[in-house]
Amino acid sequence: MKNIYKKIKLSPFFLLVILLSLVSGLFKDVITLFMIIIIHELGHILSSIMLNWKIRKIDITICGGFITYDDVIDKPFKEEIIIAVSGFLFQFILYVFSFLLYKLNILDIKFFSLINRYNLSIFLFNILPIYPLDGAKILLVIYNFFMPYKKSLRLISITSIAFLFLIILYFIKYKIKFEYSYIMIMCFILFKIINLIEDIPYLFNKLLFERYLYGIKVKDYKYINGDDISLFTRRKKHYFLIGKHYYDEKYILSKKFD
Repeated sequence: MKNIYKKIKLSPFFLLVILLSLVSGLFKDVITLFMIIIIHELGHILSSIMLNWKIRKIDITICGGFITYDDVIDKPFKEEIIIAVSGFLFQFILYVFSFLLYKLNILDIKFFSLINRYNLSIFLFNILPIYPLDGAKILLVIYNFFMPYKKSLRLISITSIAFLFLIILYFIKYKIKFEYSYIMIMCFILFKIINLIEDIPYLFNKLLFERYLYGIKVKDYKYINGDDISLFTRRKKHYFLIGKHYYDEKYILSKKFD
């Protein structure tokens, strides 16, 4: 925990936005937004540390913060949900705290409104089911629960693109001006979605290799007719029916990796 600050990386674009805010008179707005982003990410960071997830780095960008983990993929679903919602929980705590300060006349109504406006905006933005936002991470856990891992990655990619397209249509229909900040955010998100699509084979093979090396201790089982490893599902142990015999996943994976 004491060295976590060393893993925080500020995006050059984010630093540029802060610099531009100094000359544009929006410094107070940008710093407020930055504060809320940090508080949101602090929720993710603290819950990750409590659950012993290994944090590799924390990127602070114009779209918010993004944590990269140096850990196995097949973590318990409840831990993923806790980490995903902890950012929203810390934003709620910020709202309560700022409300108390306002009632005690420590914050004026203007600054209190500014904090709440940005706090709500970040909440609504992050709840969208668009990768890599928290809403998409929660939805991906749901997909993982009901379907094979590889299929769930493809589906979250399709869901993300569909919702991004709907947002663009909404902007066009109601003639909302595409400001440069909106364009930058949409381009950044699209870039992340494309990266996810390209990484699907790597992520799937990483899951298989981790299961081959470490196995998994779960109570749920999945029986597969044949040796189609693309049907591997997270948080389940697999048995493959080949001919008249069942083989466990360790045997099937050994044929792939040995």
